[in-house]
Amino acid sequence: MTRKKAIISSQIILKNTISGRSFLIAVIIIAMWTVHAAALPTVMFPLKPSPATGPYQDAEFLDIANETIYGLSNQTIPNGTNLRELQTTQQQLAKMNISPELYQRARQINAYLYYTSKAGDEYSNAMNLASKPYSPVYKDNSVLIEARQYQTASQVIWNQIKDLYPGVTPYRLETVTGAFSPNEDPNFKWPYDPVSPYVSGDLW
Repeated sequence: MTRKKAIISSQIILKNTISGRSFLIAVIIIAMWTVHAAALPTVMFPLKPSPATGPYQDAEFLDIANETIYGLSNQTIPNGTNLRELQTTQQQLAKMNISPELYQRARQINAYLYYTSKAGDEYSNAMNLASKPYSPVYKDNSVLIEARQYQTASQVIWNQIKDLYPGVTPYRLETVTGAFSPNEDPNFKWPYDPVSPYVSGDLW
């Protein structure tokens, strides 16, 4: 009888240990995710919560977002008029009614475009400083640190959505090599045709 109780007690302890380990692993994963998420800058124009009922604007959201992201592919960060267009587009997308089925992906796309626009904004500010006489930009690239932080944040999000955009290469944030006008980058064109066509009506 004593031996039977000991076996049962051992089984209970083992079960509790396994449960405890599973719980601990879950806590660690959540903590890691939280730290990772907290490391990203705040999205000041987040995607609005998904309404309980439609009509939803999923197709319109995807059409605009896809054209924008393909337009940024393998280009330098937009500035001037192109940057303002990107900021306007991102804020327009953030206000759309997105269905629960698409919401998580749309939220990531919106964050990617926000971080991209912020990287462009900070880069333009640095380039504006570079155009001043005796600018420190040419001697100290630390003035680009905020632009690079937003670029890094956009890259984190890009790694989560890149499978949706075959053939797209993320934009480049180039270092300063000479005088630069912050008004317009003559090498940047807008918009670009998608590398591969988007089929309307399908989720991706």
